[in-house]
Amino acid sequence: MFNVGITRRFYARHFLVGDFGEETRPHGHIYTVEWSCRAGELDSNGFAVDIALMEDALEGVVERISGVLLNDQGYFQGRQPSVEHLAVYLWLELAGVLRELDFDFSRLSETEVKIWESETAWASYSTTDFRE
Repeated sequence: MFNVGITRRFYARHFLVGDFGEETRPHGHIYTVEWSCRAGELDSNGFAVDIALMEDALEGVVERISGVLLNDQGYFQGRQPSVEHLAVYLWLELAGVLRELDFDFSRLSETEVKIWESETAWASYSTTDFRE
């Protein structure tokens, strides 16, 4: 099994809804996103997934949310802007970019997006179902 991944940092703001003390006020994090793809075989170029393609896709997605208040983004309407939901949101956006490029998902067995909101706290979303 082959696993390839990339990492990117970005800044975004959010606030939690509910009884979460200071977290209910707008504040920001420098997030670190890790995106990995697992494949059982390599393509004709010897890649599980082309890392340059992954970097371009992640850069485009991160550019759209860098510096924004996550609560104002459509995906987060009616959802807590938690690090867990941020991981799902980023995975959905990345999968969408790959679909637009006619990426062949058939070799992938799993993908994962892990979001670090601090040096010690993270959440991730992984799936084997690429139809989402």
